[in-house]
Amino acid sequence: MIGALEEYLRGLGGVAIAYSGGVDSTFLLAISASILGQEKVVALTIQSPLTPPWELDFARDFCHTRGIQHLLLDGSFILDDERITANPPQRCYFCKKKLLETILQERPADHPLLTGTNASDKSDFRPGMRAEEEMGILTPLRELGFTKEAIREYSQRYGIPGFERPPAACFATRISFGEPITQEKVRMVGEAEIFLRNLGLELVRVRLLSRDTASIEVAKEEGQRILDLREEISRQFGEIGFRGVALDLEGYRQGKLNVDRP
Repeated sequence: MIGALEEYLRGLGGVAIAYSGGVDSTFLLAISASILGQEKVVALTIQSPLTPPWELDFARDFCHTRGIQHLLLDGSFILDDERITANPPQRCYFCKKKLLETILQERPADHPLLTGTNASDKSDFRPGMRAEEEMGILTPLRELGFTKEAIREYSQRYGIPGFERPPAACFATRISFGEPITQEKVRMVGEAEIFLRNLGLELVRVRLLSRDTASIEVAKEEGQRILDLREEISRQFGEIGFRGVALDLEGYRQGKLNVDRP
């Protein structure tokens, strides 16, 4: 499978990669730089209000350590689009399209744009994939059958950092479809997750049950820890702006909000 990816990349000559800092795009970026050479690879990352800051930090550090050219693009415009802030089920389509349009304008003209979309993404509700298809964006991991599990295994085998990191997603995924996305809601979610991560909880989501009520999702084995720290967590969440805090007893499950989409 790796051989097929190497052949695919060599056929392109040079590539631009939409780089989120997640496991999948990090793997694709690392393999591309290894096969083509760092001078023929450009990573482009959009910094928007919806981007978890720890993902940006990882992306910066990875590119700096590997000597890969990294362009950090302003994505503050993303919450100016009512098609996105209205938060319909197709929100990710509109958002992905705007982000890709921005990246396409900034990438070297002779470098085709690649994303880290993989074969496992086909089994989830991913409207953003339609935007990639319509715009002719290349998705070699998906095309060649790389699953999320395979990407983690290959990343570990090749010593690519971050293979053990939990799944990442933008802050908009913490807000149920139909509930408008605002700067204030994004701020509250972001500050709450940073606080919990600083407690050592890496796999965590803070979902909005209502405008000012939070639901905490962590791995099931971490549920008791949340209960043990409930007074500290409730106090801090109150300072952030939440009036209520709940613990999801089912624990974290990827794509949970997609199950109940309209």
